[in-house]
Amino acid sequence: MNKKSSKKSSSIENYSHLELFNLGKIFFKEKKFIDFRSKGNRSGFEAIKDINLKIEKNTFVSIIGPSGCGKSTLLNLIAGLQAPTSGKIVIDGQAIKGPGPDRGVIFQNYALMPWLTTIQNIEFALNTVFPAKTKADVKERARKYLRMVGLEKASNKFPKELSGGMKQRVAIARALSINPNMLLMDEPFGALDALTRSYLQDELLSIWRKNKVTVVLITHSIEEALLLSDKIVLMSSGPSAIISEEISVDLERPRDREKIEQDPNYLKIKMRLEKHLLRETRAVEEVT
Repeated sequence: MNKKSSKKSSSIENYSHLELFNLGKIFFKEKKFIDFRSKGNRSGFEAIKDINLKIEKNTFVSIIGPSGCGKSTLLNLIAGLQAPTSGKIVIDGQAIKGPGPDRGVIFQNYALMPWLTTIQNIEFALNTVFPAKTKADVKERARKYLRMVGLEKASNKFPKELSGGMKQRVAIARALSINPNMLLMDEPFGALDALTRSYLQDELLSIWRKNKVTVVLITHSIEEALLLSDKIVLMSSGPSAIISEEISVDLERPRDREKIEQDPNYLKIKMRLEKHLLRETRAVEEVT
């Protein structure tokens, strides 16, 4: 009996939360005049093509690749902010048709509303997703997530009064407050100094462990991907970028930054990632 129940719980834990099937995105050029010779053909820029990927529930996955390879395009498609030209995106067995509260998105530029205070930015998201909640419930929930990121004392400050690291913590609190099943992060720490970046990486890992969400992270940093991820997805150079490889990061959790950097497996994967990025970056330079 126990064996059966453990098998069942294991299968529930490991099912695919997100699946991408033959996903492609072409950005078509806007025509300013009618060309009767084109015979209806539309030219455009193919950012990504033939993307197939499965991500299991509650896993942390990083997507890495050279500049211009369509990483952000892929994240925007998963978020429902753009529509694919071909293929489909399935979450929990259902094809997505646009944005939804099941996916929280965190951008590099914070995307906070400057005329609202820290707590009001979170309340705005909560009121949008949960219109039936009382004002008191919304305020209490907003405070809870500000406490989680250590910013309760800054609740009445405006974004202009916050440092870059504090703004990104507000963005993380806002994304988590709507109780998403998936967190989509587009280079959230790219513009921060090294010390703040390290602090927020550790905070993110702590929040991820407590909240049990699936995370998809876009990053240029090999070290960041290795510290945070269960799996790293490598993309080829664009245009028409594809997934070149998927690498499992079999490093023990919780991870100590200094200890894992001495781990032979860490060094082996790091070398593979460096070779990939160097090769694909050179491919971009040869084309340009």
